[in-house]
Amino acid sequence: MLSFRLAPGSNAMAEVKGNQQGIGAPPSQRRTFMQALAGAGAGAAIASVGLQMARPERAEAADVPPPLAEATGEALIRMQQDLERAMTSGRTPSWVMVVDTRKCVGCDACTVACKAEVPTGPGGFCRRVIQKELPIGPRPYAVFKPVNCLQCDDPPCARAVPSGMIRKRPDGIVEFNHIQLFGPYARAAAQACPWNLIHIDQKQTYTQDTPQPQAYENRRFEEYGREYRRQGVFDNLFERARKCTFCAHRLERGVLPACVTTCVGGAMYFGDISDRASLIYQVTQGRRVFKGHENLGVKPRVIYFEESMPEAVHVDCSACHSR
Repeated sequence: MLSFRLAPGSNAMAEVKGNQQGIGAPPSQRRTFMQALAGAGAGAAIASVGLQMARPERAEAADVPPPLAEATGEALIRMQQDLERAMTSGRTPSWVMVVDTRKCVGCDACTVACKAEVPTGPGGFCRRVIQKELPIGPRPYAVFKPVNCLQCDDPPCARAVPSGMIRKRPDGIVEFNHIQLFGPYARAAAQACPWNLIHIDQKQTYTQDTPQPQAYENRRFEEYGREYRRQGVFDNLFERARKCTFCAHRLERGVLPACVTTCVGGAMYFGDISDRASLIYQVTQGRRVFKGHENLGVKPRVIYFEESMPEAVHVDCSACHSR
C-alpha cells in the first residue's frame, strides 16, 4: 500500500492508497491517482515555500559552504565520470572518501548496500552508521556518523603484525593478505585499530540456525582479487581479519563504491584526489574537517567535514569517532 498525508496546515490534505488507484487499476483510476499525487506535491511545495518566506532569516544566516553544490544525482554522475577518467588515465589514482555529516540521515542504506556487496554475516561489518542521541534542548537531538576503514597512509594495524601481512597499495587502499593474516595475527591487527573498524570473520550467516538456511548467504563474493563464500570449504574467510576495501573490486570495473551510490542524502563523495578536475578534489577545498584521526598520525583517507548547518547545535566529531 502506498499512502501519504501532507502536514497539517496545508490546504491540500490528501491520502492516496496505491492498492485502490495505483498499479493494476483501470486507466481512468490511474489518471486520478497521478492527479492526486501531482496536486499533493504542489501543495507540499507551496507549504514549503510559505515556511521559507515566513522565516527568511534561516536562509540568510549561513556562513559556511552549502552542503552540496550539485544535486545528488548530478554529483553521482560526475563522480562516475571522474572514476572512469582516473581508470583510463594510465596513472595510479589516489583514492579518497569524504563524508558530509550534515546530510547523513541515519537511514543505513549504505550499511545494507555494503552487506549485500561484501557479505560479513551477523558478527561483523565493513561499514556502519553510528547514532548518538544527545540531551540538547527540549527535544531529542541525534547525530549520525558513517564509519568504515580510514585506509590510513600509516596504518596502526600494519605495525601490529609481521611485514607483508598488510600492505599499503599505491592507490591508497590498505590491503590484507588473507593467506597470512589469520588467527592471532588477525586479532592483533583488529586490536591495533583505534576505531574498532576491523573484525574477525567467524563464517556465520543470518539464517544458518533457522529451518531454511538461505542459499544467497553463501553466494560467491570478491575481496582483494579472489573469490570467497561465507561457508565454503576451502574458500571461506574463517578467522581472517576483514574491513572496508573501498569496494576495490568495483573500482577495477569502473564502478563507484556501493555505499556512495546508495547514499540517500548524498553525504558521500569518492574519487581521485590527485585529479584537480575531480569533484572530490574541488569539494574538499577550503573546508573545515575533523582532525581527530589526523592528530594520531595515521594520515586517514576518509575525511569528515566538521561544519554545522546554520543555527544548528555544533557537535564535535570526536563524540562519535572516539574508540
